Amino acid sequence: MADLQYRKYQIDTPIVYIYVFAACMLCWVFSYINSIGYPVYGEVMAPPLWNAICQILPGKVFTYIIGLLLMVGGAFLLHRANYALMLIREKTLLPFLFFILLISTNPNFFPLKSTSLGVFCLIFAVYQLFTSYHEPLSMGNAYNAALLIGLGSLLWVDILWFLPLFWLGMYSFRSLNIRTFIASLLGVCTIYWFVLGWCVWQKDFTLFIVPFTSLFKIHFVLIRDADFLDWIGLLYTALLLIIASVNIIMHEYEDNLRTRQFLSFVIVMAVWSFVLFFLYEQSSEEYLEMACVPASILMAHFFTVMRNKYVVWLFHFTVLFFIALLFIRLWKFL
Repeated sequence: MADLQYRKYQIDTPIVYIYVFAACMLCWVFSYINSIGYPVYGEVMAPPLWNAICQILPGKVFTYIIGLLLMVGGAFLLHRANYALMLIREKTLLPFLFFILLISTNPNFFPLKSTSLGVFCLIFAVYQLFTSYHEPLSMGNAYNAALLIGLGSLLWVDILWFLPLFWLGMYSFRSLNIRTFIASLLGVCTIYWFVLGWCVWQKDFTLFIVPFTSLFKIHFVLIRDADFLDWIGLLYTALLLIIASVNIIMHEYEDNLRTRQFLSFVIVMAVWSFVLFFLYEQSSEEYLEMACVPASILMAHFFTVMRNKYVVWLFHFTVLFFIALLFIRLWKFL
């Protein structure tokens, strides 16, 4: 009887997978028809590499296909990382679904941004960090994680602000020492050593200098300057993350110590992303896209481990809310 009741309120079913994925694809089709976010432009303070990519992007069809494939690829990578690290006790595709839902229902992410590739670097770096758990000699993991962050910074330099978060994670996982710390610095330095060499060869230091000019320019996000509908979506996402985080804290002893520490880092990562979102108005959209990584895991964890009719209703309301909010925002935009 208990098992029947448990399955009755199960969310991660093939029907749910199909309807959520189909709804997200509909969002992409509608955005394509209305050319939301196209053409993709670079910015004066953006890394020259990203500006160069923007100039060689193919036509509208291929640009949207590239953005769609990168989104699905990032969602799959997040799903595999969750499966390998066992962040959620049960097998589920919800991290995959929540990631594509959060990306597909925000018009600011269409069709392609520098963080569309940066997400890959961030997820791989988090995986390297987690696999260094209680390994004080994991200099290779520290180097690889920082190398990936440095690689991502060639497209979006602000990703470097996640490096202190990784040092905090290394400390929490008992893998931080002078050797792993130096290894992480060498990881970033390796990338920019090659960048510097290229600049010397070309006798043009634009690639090395321009991105860092915006790294330390703090511009606070002001509520009065933002669209009301943007704040509605942001506040609802924050509410879900608070509920999911509180649930993890209240039921922390249902997971082993390793999983609890991993989930605690994911919570801190979500908070870190939102803090940076408010500090850097010029990169707020990019930080919000990065926040989708921890947000997808936390939401998926909550809707997987909690089984009752209210949670089921909340899940379906959440999907419909994000989709409806997108179409309202696009209707207002058009």
